Amino acid sequence: MKTKLLLTLALALPLLMVTTQNAQAQAGGAPATSQPPKLKVAILDVMAFRDGIAELKIKYEKLQTEFAPRYRELESMQTSLAAKEKVLAENKTLTQQQAAKLQQELEEGKKTYQRLVEDSQSIAGKREEEETGPTKEKLSKYLEQYAQKHGITFVFDGRQLQETGVVIYADAKANITEDFMKEYNKANPAPAGAASAK
Repeated sequence: MKTKLLLTLALALPLLMVTTQNAQAQAGGAPATSQPPKLKVAILDVMAFRDGIAELKIKYEKLQTEFAPRYRELESMQTSLAAKEKVLAENKTLTQQQAAKLQQELEEGKKTYQRLVEDSQSIAGKREEEETGPTKEKLSKYLEQYAQKHGITFVFDGRQLQETGVVIYADAKANITEDFMKEYNKANPAPAGAASAK
């Protein structure tokens, strides 16, 4: 599967260059016999933005504070359920009736816990989008400007490449994460006192 994907990428890049060349020729640009444009590829670790982009860091800290009571409630429920499971597993002093009652409480507790986890995930996802959506749009637009400024043709998500194993080797110089975050933070400083106003 990985080999097939690598071959597809290897075949697609020359095709892309030929297509670009032909499009230029048809548009009255450079003739089809001219050199194809040079490709410049960069890698970006998008997950680093949570801590490295000041605006996003503030938003995620706010969300963490907002959801802390819910997480504590879930942890408490998990501890309680684990304690009941342990009592049932050991079952040294329980009568059959007590064991049945505890088993029922455990099953109901697990259902309640699961519903609360699902609700929390749904609410957290919506709140994350509300809080971080506008900043992520700004980041996307800024990345376009950054790529044009630095003559970058393609930007790949480094973590995705690592997880899929599509790229076998990449020079460390191709990773633009730190420079991109530095430039973005300089152009879009976080509001003063925002961190304390969580």
